[in-house]
Amino acid sequence: MKTRQQSGFTLVELAIVLVVIGLILGMAFKGKDLIDSAKVKNMAAQYNKVVAGANTFYEKYGYYPGDGCPAAGSTIAQCNTAVTNGTTSRNGVIDSANEQSAFWNQLVNQTNILTAADQRSIFGQNWNISLNNIGIAGNGNSATGNQGNNFLFIGAAPATASSDARFVCALDRLIDDGIAVSGLIRSGGVSNYVQATDCWTLNGQNTILIRVLP
Repeated sequence: MKTRQQSGFTLVELAIVLVVIGLILGMAFKGKDLIDSAKVKNMAAQYNKVVAGANTFYEKYGYYPGDGCPAAGSTIAQCNTAVTNGTTSRNGVIDSANEQSAFWNQLVNQTNILTAADQRSIFGQNWNISLNNIGIAGNGNSATGNQGNNFLFIGAAPATASSDARFVCALDRLIDDGIAVSGLIRSGGVSNYVQATDCWTLNGQNTILIRVLP
């Protein structure tokens, strides 16, 4: 009498399948880590490029872009004339809406030191430069104790929480002190962090403020 053979996977075959699945999942997670790491490095590169651009402008013209400009679309000559005539102040601080607009206009449109793409963040929103005392994240104090303006931020206003908290924390860890309320990078929102925080466990949206001028 013939016995009927049972069909199915052997233990060896099942083990091979599980190993293959594990390898695929491992590569997927590793790929995501690499993508996230690349985004953080891209943010750092953007920041460094803006700082370098502002310093290049300063070395060429003797003032930071936008500082002392009487109108958003002011040319460099008009900014210099306004200061010479005493009709506006040049104090090393971006402290008016006209100066804020002129900051990017002079870097991008008038000198081509930067491009429009350099102003676009990885979150799909533009970097802007803050006005007045920002009032959050340590009142905008820089590492040297200066208080007030000259911070890059993302979103409609400095207090807008519109940046992924994980990336803000990771950027702070990469190029600053890794603490939300101190240093050149300041952050506020639902996820405050310190040096011991695992950035990639954070949730929600945070503000981001990065000191760009002295």
